[in-house]
Amino acid sequence: MAATEGHIQSAGKIPARHLMVIIGALLVEVAFSITLTGLSFFTPAVLGDFPGTRAGAFMIHFTLYGFASAASMPVAGMLIDRIKAPGLLVLGGLIAAGGLVVFSAAQSLWWFYAAGIVIGIGVGLSLQYVPIVVINRWFVAKRGTVLGIVLAGTGVGGVILGVVVPILLRTVGWRTSMVIMAVAMVVLTTGPALFLLRSNPEDLGLRPYGAEVAPADEVTTKTGNEPGMTQREAFGSIWFYVLAASLLLLGAIYGMTQHFVNYLSGKPWGVELRPEEISTIIITATICLIVFKPFLGWFIDKIGLERALWIVLLIAAGATAAWAYMTTLLPYVFFVIFIFLGTASGTVAPPLIAEHSFGQKEFSKIWGTLGMAYPIGLSIGAAVWGWVKDYFGSYGYGFVSVPVFTLLVLLGVSATFRGARKLWVPEAQQLA
Repeated sequence: MAATEGHIQSAGKIPARHLMVIIGALLVEVAFSITLTGLSFFTPAVLGDFPGTRAGAFMIHFTLYGFASAASMPVAGMLIDRIKAPGLLVLGGLIAAGGLVVFSAAQSLWWFYAAGIVIGIGVGLSLQYVPIVVINRWFVAKRGTVLGIVLAGTGVGGVILGVVVPILLRTVGWRTSMVIMAVAMVVLTTGPALFLLRSNPEDLGLRPYGAEVAPADEVTTKTGNEPGMTQREAFGSIWFYVLAASLLLLGAIYGMTQHFVNYLSGKPWGVELRPEEISTIIITATICLIVFKPFLGWFIDKIGLERALWIVLLIAAGATAAWAYMTTLLPYVFFVIFIFLGTASGTVAPPLIAEHSFGQKEFSKIWGTLGMAYPIGLSIGAAVWGWVKDYFGSYGYGFVSVPVFTLLVLLGVSATFRGARKLWVPEAQQLA
């Protein structure tokens, strides 16, 4: 039985060197929050300096950032075994920091667009890719839990930035504040690369945590005999495309979260929510996202990946449909908690799904391409949800349709587990 099905024996205390890897990956995710959450704080100040610029036109830089980061991930997959994870992290971190400097010096919209592309390339080469691959190589037991803890770093970073950035904007202005963000980017990527992270535990004479008690189909080694599919074999299988479509659809579903403030501000059911009530709902969602990422990883390790996905995503889908009929603060807060349980799954689950489907043999290369699906889905979904509002006059029709689309995602993932694993699991059993 596979590790992602919740049946690995206890591997004991996590060694100190493995803990250093967790800390390093967590710091990289904090750096990731600079481009995820941090940039959003600059929008009002930038628009104030460019009074003739519409918000929609300015925000194109963030769309370009998203697509550039996704497009550069396959390049990261090709480079990681050549220049190693630390080298890739330094390279991408410096590129992202350079993009932030370009942003700070912007004199027109085109500067912001160029900055978005450069930042995205750097992020896709490093922050969005390296932590996931490194954790996958260093951990077999508790992989879901560790990955959840690491990915919660973006939420922790978002909270820190929510306090620090407004103070910086008031005291030194947005241009200098952005340069400070660039310096932080360099520190939080170069530091872990130099002192904490390594591509493989075998580089230090160690083994992945839990490898000695794991089934053969879950263990990464450097012998060349890792079980799983090659990149070419995965790309030649229909199941790669079924899974890519499923993850893209999952991202499109949770693109709705970018519209929550707009929905709540639009007097749903004719009921006006005060700004502080809307803030309470969004803060609750943010806190839940931080807590739920490690919880979801633990839950996956405890009961198994497939079972956990069905439970979590169906609960989140039901809560989303119910949200369409809420009219007061407490029900909104109650249901948003369960909605963001599903949102957390969008970052924690996809790499675990990919590894379970196609194995460890060339996971880093496969994930370099497959990892694009969810973020591209988010970008597409943000636009689609806007169209739903424009066409139907309300987000409500979209909310009540979420259970149907969630079911399609789950069926696609489950079918991939069964179809893809039949192509390579016998190899793992022979190695056991």
